[in-house]
Amino acid sequence: MNPPFADNLLYGYVRWRVARRGAPALLDIPAARASRRILLMLTTGLGDAVFSSVVFGNLRRAFPEADIRLFCRNGWKNLFAADPNLNGVIGYPGKYRRFFPTLKKLRAFGPELTLVLHGNDPDILPLAYLAGSRWIVRIPWRNTRYHFLLANRERPEDAATLPDWHYIDNRLRILDTIGVETVERAPRLSLPASAIESLRHKLEAPGQSYWVYHAFAADPYKSWPITKARQLLEQALSTWPNLAIVLSGGPKDREKLSTLIAGLPPERVANLAGVLRLEESAACLAAARFVVAPDTGVLHLAAALDVPTVALFAPTSADRVGPRSAHAHPTIIQQPRTCEPCLTKHCPHTPRHCMNQITVAEVRAAMTNIMRQTGPRT
Repeated sequence: MNPPFADNLLYGYVRWRVARRGAPALLDIPAARASRRILLMLTTGLGDAVFSSVVFGNLRRAFPEADIRLFCRNGWKNLFAADPNLNGVIGYPGKYRRFFPTLKKLRAFGPELTLVLHGNDPDILPLAYLAGSRWIVRIPWRNTRYHFLLANRERPEDAATLPDWHYIDNRLRILDTIGVETVERAPRLSLPASAIESLRHKLEAPGQSYWVYHAFAADPYKSWPITKARQLLEQALSTWPNLAIVLSGGPKDREKLSTLIAGLPPERVANLAGVLRLEESAACLAAARFVVAPDTGVLHLAAALDVPTVALFAPTSADRVGPRSAHAHPTIIQQPRTCEPCLTKHCPHTPRHCMNQITVAEVRAAMTNIMRQTGPRT
């Protein structure tokens, strides 16, 4: 949602307010380290949210007594509701949606220090400023028109992301800016017990062992060709007769996945696309023997839950955006790009794009290796 003139109207108001009250304070690390109320802003996609959650535990170590709240998309709230490093979660309805009620909630919390972990929305920084946050820190700050609100605006090293660094390591740089040591570099998620229980009611055979295949990335150029996915499913059913298959995805994926599994035994293959809430999907992943997926938020969610993963990469680099897990080492299948420069969302070769280089045999071999090394999950 983007009402006409909203961006310029908000920008003009914030500029006027700053002109009247003076520029926001530059970062004072000793003073900021004494903050009692800290707001973490994280309003982009699921993969971004999972990756950025690595900050939570590191921050809690440095601020054991602080009230730390997460500001994230409404759709992600329940995923982080049980995180022991957070004191609460405030929902973000979306760009300019319920702007004033949202601002009221943020003002009621009264953040002293705000860390913008990831947020492309034009109202995020103004919300933090208008909520009264004394220091707002964001990396990178170069491409935001609201850089004048940032407490680290005079730190040139914070201006841009480092292109050869992993996404997670770039997110963790925000801790360096406020003088906090990084101890953990892999995200961890804590599931609410209610999600595990509600999943049991939705699985037809809750005690059955299964693996999860997530077919579709948000961008088609990242997805593995569906013809190969069908071959993999058929071979898996034959190779592991006691192992069921669960297909995950969103509501828009359900029909395509139904086509994918047409003719396969329904008692062994379940299409749960669009059936589960996000936290239930996470519980489903957590109980799986392993997960096979391309570069998607679901892949990173599974890794953060310490589930063995087979990660399929070609147009994107696993060195920069690959899954990280604290204990379950992900299996990466990386093929090179076949076009330079990559046209990403405008790839003219879909579905026979560079992901087509990944063979069924190498994916099945990775699955076989996981089956040999791991036992059933509970």
